[in-house]
Amino acid sequence: YHWFVLAVCALGWLFDCLDQQLFILARPKAMADLLAYLKSDPDQFKFWTQTFGDISTSVFIAGWATGGLIFGMLGDRIGRAKTMMMTILIYSVCTGLSALSQTVYDFAFYRFLTGLGVGGEFAVGVALVAEVMPTRARTHALGLLQALSAFGNVSAALVNLQLGLMADEGLPMARWRLMFCIGAIPALLALFIRGRLKEPDKWVQVKQEGKTTNQLGSYAELLQDPVWRKHALLGLMLACSGVIGLWVVGFYTP
Repeated sequence: YHWFVLAVCALGWLFDCLDQQLFILARPKAMADLLAYLKSDPDQFKFWTQTFGDISTSVFIAGWATGGLIFGMLGDRIGRAKTMMMTILIYSVCTGLSALSQTVYDFAFYRFLTGLGVGGEFAVGVALVAEVMPTRARTHALGLLQALSAFGNVSAALVNLQLGLMADEGLPMARWRLMFCIGAIPALLALFIRGRLKEPDKWVQVKQEGKTTNQLGSYAELLQDPVWRKHALLGLMLACSGVIGLWVVGFYTP
């Protein structure tokens, strides 16, 4: 069962990274197609495709941050397994909806909703692995969880490469739309884990303790405790370097 939990969480995070990389690769062509009516003015077309590309990226990242906060709290209150299934469905369905976008506005809206699910899945997935794994295996499992996410980015690149080859033979729809359709496949993972994934014993034990029930998922409670406040803020600072490096250097610059 420990291996099952690790596999589920790793796949969830892998598909998270698949989605974010598909978005980065599809973004230029998506903006060009959705703003094709501006092509008569090359300067305006170049300016607005770049601008709305920036906006959609920012909106996606904002959704990611918001999802981490909301679903991280929800995972404390209603359970890790339930919340993980919700977040996987949200980012899968909304990724699929991105393929149906008709304007840059609904595209950005779908990306925000996708970001909610992506941020929430990682927050819940890490907590689930940390609570289910035996103490001796916890650090190794969490490291493996993060390392496996790279396969999501690589998979997105391979999808883009294959669709590029297929485009030479003719495709029934725009390549970027097909990429987002593929990004909806992880919804099947939610169906697979439904009924098989149990809430961690540690979470169940805390939930059953009446004196702490109302404190689950409370950011105020977290920040009031000097020890946990210190750990939370230190973790936030350490995470910022990784997130900024990932998005500014790895994703946003291209």
